[in-house]
Amino acid sequence: MKLLRAWATLIFLSFSRLLWSASTLMVAFPLLGCALFLVRRHYTFGAAGDDFLTRESAFAAFSEEFVIYLFASFIVPVCALAYGTMSIGGDREDRTLLFLLIRPVPRGMILLAKLLATLPLVVGLVVVSFWSYCKLAGEVGEMALRLYLPMVLFTTIAYVAVFHLFAVTFRHSTIIALVYSLFMELLIGNMPGIIKRVAVNYYGKAMVYDLGSAFGTRVPDPELFVPISAYSASLALLGITLGGILLTMLIFQAREYRDLT
Repeated sequence: MKLLRAWATLIFLSFSRLLWSASTLMVAFPLLGCALFLVRRHYTFGAAGDDFLTRESAFAAFSEEFVIYLFASFIVPVCALAYGTMSIGGDREDRTLLFLLIRPVPRGMILLAKLLATLPLVVGLVVVSFWSYCKLAGEVGEMALRLYLPMVLFTTIAYVAVFHLFAVTFRHSTIIALVYSLFMELLIGNMPGIIKRVAVNYYGKAMVYDLGSAFGTRVPDPELFVPISAYSASLALLGITLGGILLTMLIFQAREYRDLT
C-alpha cells in the first residue's frame, strides 16, 4: 500500500513539475504562431470565383500545408520532446534521478510513473490545440478534425515513446531530440525509397494522404512518396510506441547512470 501511495505521489509530482516548467513556455510560442498562421491564411471556400478555393482544393491545401507540414511535422514533435525528454531527462540533469533510484520503488514503476505523468499532458495539449486550430479554420477544419484525429493521437504517443528512449539513453536528450525531430526526420522523411519508413512523420503523412484521399488530398509526387494505408500506418506507429517503451524499460533497468555521482 505504501508503495502504491509513493508511486501515485511520484506521478502527481512529475505531472506538476512538467506542467509548471519552462517546457510549457517553450511550446506556447509555436502554438501561438500556428494560430496566427491560420488567421492570416484563410482556407475558405463556397463561392465560385478566381479568389476562392473550391471545397476540395481548400481541404487539400489545409491538409498539406497545415496538418502535414506544420502541425504533424513540427507542433506534435515539439510538444512531445518538450515533455517527453524532460520527464526523465529533467531529473537526470538536476541529479534528482539519483534520489529516485535509491528509493524502494522498482525502476519499472518509476519509468511507468514518468510515462503516465507525461502522456496525458502531451496528448491533452496536442489534441486541444488541434481541435482549436480546426475550429479556427472553419468548415475544412471540421472535416479535418473528424478525419485526422486518429493520426494526431498515434503520432503523439509514438513521439513520446521515442523521446523517452532518448532520455534514458543520452545525457543531453533534449538537444538530441530537437536535432532528430527538426532535421533528421525532415531529411529522412523526404528521401526517396523506403528509408523514409524509419521516420515517425512518414506514417503520419501516410495516414493523412489515405484518410483525406476521398476529399481531395493527393500525394504531391507519388514517385517520391509512396504512402501505405492508414490502417498499416497506425499499426506501424503502435509498433514504434510499444517497441520504444520496451527498449526504454530495458535500458532504464540496466543503466547505472554514473554521471549522476
